[in-house]
Amino acid sequence: MNENSRSSRKLVKKMVLIAIAIVCAVILIAVLAIVAARAYNAHQSRIGTDTGIQEGIYIPAGGIEQYLQIRSEDKGNPVILWLHGGPGNPLSYLTYYYQRPLEKDYTIAYWEQRGCGRTFYRNEGSGELTIEQLLADTDEVVDYLRERFDQEKIVIAGHSWGTVLGMEYVNTHPEKVAAYIGVGQVTDFSQGKIHAAQIASQAASAGGNKEDSALLERHIEELSKAESIDQVNAESLEEMIIASLKLLRSDGEMSGVEQAIMGVTAPEMLWDDMRWFLFESDTKSIFDAQGKLVDYMYFRFNVAKLSSEYDIPICFIQGDSDWITPTDMVAEYYSGITAEKKEMVTIENAGHTPFLDNPGRFCKAIETFLSGCGIE
Repeated sequence: MNENSRSSRKLVKKMVLIAIAIVCAVILIAVLAIVAARAYNAHQSRIGTDTGIQEGIYIPAGGIEQYLQIRSEDKGNPVILWLHGGPGNPLSYLTYYYQRPLEKDYTIAYWEQRGCGRTFYRNEGSGELTIEQLLADTDEVVDYLRERFDQEKIVIAGHSWGTVLGMEYVNTHPEKVAAYIGVGQVTDFSQGKIHAAQIASQAASAGGNKEDSALLERHIEELSKAESIDQVNAESLEEMIIASLKLLRSDGEMSGVEQAIMGVTAPEMLWDDMRWFLFESDTKSIFDAQGKLVDYMYFRFNVAKLSSEYDIPICFIQGDSDWITPTDMVAEYYSGITAEKKEMVTIENAGHTPFLDNPGRFCKAIETFLSGCGIE
């Protein structure tokens, strides 16, 4: 081997070692940054009042142990039970980001439902995932909170799928509910998807994007013919949703990258949360795991078929660019109901998760509504 060859090999080896050192340094810096951010967020979100509560517990409900995150600066405050979206999309580790202002005046219980998240990993089996079972679970969780915090009624707040569960519960047990808040309210879910895709197709066509317009029209036809979730191709549905949102989403909506950063820097993000996030990010996995609940939301639930008269306060909070549960469809439903008190709040430049897109405006909307109902 000549001198030039040896020199070249040494140079390559040196460059590889330098590259490895740089990668390791970048990883170390990223890890340290995440650890520092988690510590900072933990400090900022810590509840330090003598009368406060900050806990994550498992309670017996429906024959299994189910996870509750409970936070408040005063345990004597009115209780809000948060019903998360999905089905199967718990985000309790993100509450530090958006709900802190509400914790001054309310005790907020975030429940991770049967068959998902921390509740799923706590139990060997979840039992049958049906709307009947989830409603029975909800009632047990509600009774636990009522008894523990000595309150006759509590506030039910649902997001997306949680509004299906919430509205069904309100119609079943109104005597236990002080008020209902629907965020990203489901009206007719499959028709909402079709409606959003039609608007997106029109926007694509007007912009000369014939390819996306044709793609959306094809998916609209497929979904329009389906009568159950078994007749829906998960990949096609996901493609339709992505294409629709690409054309319709607002600049103010939090991106997936931003949500991921919020997640890894969340003080309560655990390995189980990461595992479930990766699992539920795949549409087909959720269809397989929670098929009956998904089918109920897409094809069996229609909020207009429930009561149009309510003896409790009702509030809907929507992003003006929510095309998962289209805001114009919610507004139409809202106009046709009567309630002890009703209010609809539309948050500008926000999408399906207005609590993440504009947490300040979101918390203010809840505070204003509940205080106007005398719940404070």
